[in-house]
Amino acid sequence: MPSTSDLTAHLNTFGFVVLRGAFDPGALTAEFDRALGEGFTDAAHSNAGDAGNRFRYLPMMCEHTPVSVALAARLARIAGELLECTILPGRAKGTEYRGSTRWHRDSTSTLRSVGVACYLDPLTADTGALQVLPGSHTPAYAAAVDEYIRRADELPGLALPSAPGDAIVFDERLYHASAGGQRRRQWRIDFVADAPDGDDELRRYFAGQHPPAWDGGYDVDRFPSYGACWRALDPRWDIRLEQLGVYHLAAAEEAFARGRRPRSR
Repeated sequence: MPSTSDLTAHLNTFGFVVLRGAFDPGALTAEFDRALGEGFTDAAHSNAGDAGNRFRYLPMMCEHTPVSVALAARLARIAGELLECTILPGRAKGTEYRGSTRWHRDSTSTLRSVGVACYLDPLTADTGALQVLPGSHTPAYAAAVDEYIRRADELPGLALPSAPGDAIVFDERLYHASAGGQRRRQWRIDFVADAPDGDDELRRYFAGQHPPAWDGGYDVDRFPSYGACWRALDPRWDIRLEQLGVYHLAAAEEAFARGRRPRSR
């Protein structure tokens, strides 16, 4: 495996790194499938994504998903080393995707953040593997791409074939997409730099993860964001997320979803 400094250089230059064999896919896949089975009363539920796909997801951040919680803690150490800074975690989620995903990026924030995507199915360029546009996380290149895709939606992307157990770490400002319409399962967690004097930007970052009027269709009581065991992972995280109002955002999102449930007669 390349050294941490080599991986950091690759991430800084191209906007991504692939960590082969980074986790045990069997345990995480079993937990993923069980959680989605328990979390959705409607097995056919799906949402329309802004990037053209369909998806359903639920947080894997509580006592019912211990494999996910443990993997998040381990990847946090790796993310901190790659970003060379103190980080805060976003949500760990299990997501089932269907359909191709158009070119987009997940963040335009001035803060550095990475997504860590772990696909639980073997994927190739034609069956939904993540495609990236290397270097498009940098401001000048991103601006040029922004202008280009107003005229055309085809970009010369690089597909990143992956096997279960691989983890793809990518700058959230990096343009990415996928092609192929079959079902694919993804576990993902995001990490953002806890920048000095960056609280206002951090609040905006986390607000984007918790839309106040959003119902994902899953059981928010059984699979809450930031469950008790998650909050116990790191006292510093817990304090900072409380200070930034992240728990309040998650509670508001879950209250909205709870209020949309059909009332029993």
